[in-house]
Amino acid sequence: MKDPLVKTQLFRFVDVLPVLVTDRQKLQHLLEYLSRPPSVESWPGLLSLVSGLLRLPLFRQLLMRLSDRQVRQMGNLFIVGRNATEALPKVLDLRSSGVGFTLDILGEAVVSDEESHHYQSQYEDLIDQLGNESLNWTEVQPVDFSDLGPVPKVNVSLKLSAFDALLDPMATDSSVERLKARLIPVLRLAMQRGVFINFDMEQFSLNSLTRKVFRQLILMPEFKSYRHFGIVCQAYLRSAEEEVREWIQLATERGTPFTIRLVKGAYWDYETIIAEQNDWESPVFSEKWESDQAFESCARLLLGSYPKIEMAAGSHNVRSLSYCLALAEELKLPRNSFEIQMLYGMSGSFKDAILRRKLRLREYCPLGEMLPGLSYLVRRLLENTANDSFLRQSFMDRKAMELLLRRPGWHLERQKEEKKKERKNGKDLKSL
Repeated sequence: MKDPLVKTQLFRFVDVLPVLVTDRQKLQHLLEYLSRPPSVESWPGLLSLVSGLLRLPLFRQLLMRLSDRQVRQMGNLFIVGRNATEALPKVLDLRSSGVGFTLDILGEAVVSDEESHHYQSQYEDLIDQLGNESLNWTEVQPVDFSDLGPVPKVNVSLKLSAFDALLDPMATDSSVERLKARLIPVLRLAMQRGVFINFDMEQFSLNSLTRKVFRQLILMPEFKSYRHFGIVCQAYLRSAEEEVREWIQLATERGTPFTIRLVKGAYWDYETIIAEQNDWESPVFSEKWESDQAFESCARLLLGSYPKIEMAAGSHNVRSLSYCLALAEELKLPRNSFEIQMLYGMSGSFKDAILRRKLRLREYCPLGEMLPGLSYLVRRLLENTANDSFLRQSFMDRKAMELLLRRPGWHLERQKEEKKKERKNGKDLKSL
């Protein structure tokens, strides 16, 4: 994973594998992606061995089956099941360990009305089935209670691109009206079943549209007094702090709290590439430390606005989470006034530490078939293997914890100090 070209080739193979049907197709792609490219001098010995064995009939079938199984097993680490029935035992296991869940049906950017209606039905079935099931679940401390009152046992995350095949940021009004027509029945059902609904954020082109839909829906008279709605704020956006201030203003206007899930953002590569292709200014920060810094600034605004807004800190970065915990103590907020959210299948030791502190912890649990889940899986792999990823730096590179816990931008302060010393030394030399 330290070689960018090798990583790219492996991700390409993972991405394409689920749509390969015949053995001939699988063999062709394995050889194409795992063999050493002609222009490359060095290549991992394991991949060279595999590509050599693939040319031998005796090993070919075994390796093709093994690669298929390995990718699917890797997907199962991050995906709780294909449907609610498969997911139920896993989410109940989470609850038995004191961890809540939010379920997200994999699949986004639908291409037809038929497909969007299918996703709407899936969400309604999920809310209905688990909402009814949860009536018999034992309450779990502390995840089922916040300082403001009980928290729904069932939490569902929606992606708006799954509800409409014709979403167009240039036709905002018509897109908003169609989305509202499809989401209103979902929200009504969630209220009837006592389910929390969270609006996920996707690529930046849908940011303004998503915020507009959420704003209009939660201000509708029938939804205005329901506390269990939430939306994501992506700290890697240059506009993140401005968005947070707008949400605080909306919460004041609404009079009923709602939740902001604060995350760094999962589409950095996509946004950067699209901006470069179109010669646009990128909507996301170019440096990882800038996103970390914005996360802390947004957290300060959100925690400072409590109880108008409840914050969910979504991160695996121990520095970011530690900052939130320390800030909540500084503000003298109740321990259960906010929650921490992490991804299913990742950072078990970090989660154990959160649970030992008796804090509210929720896991983001993708649900669905492997094929629509591959885009999610590849995003997770890209994040976890990036050079500046906290998980990579802590678990793979074994960097010292005191370095990982330094505040974002500390290196700039060090550079300033070094320049001051250089200027001072220069003046001292001149005086001599």
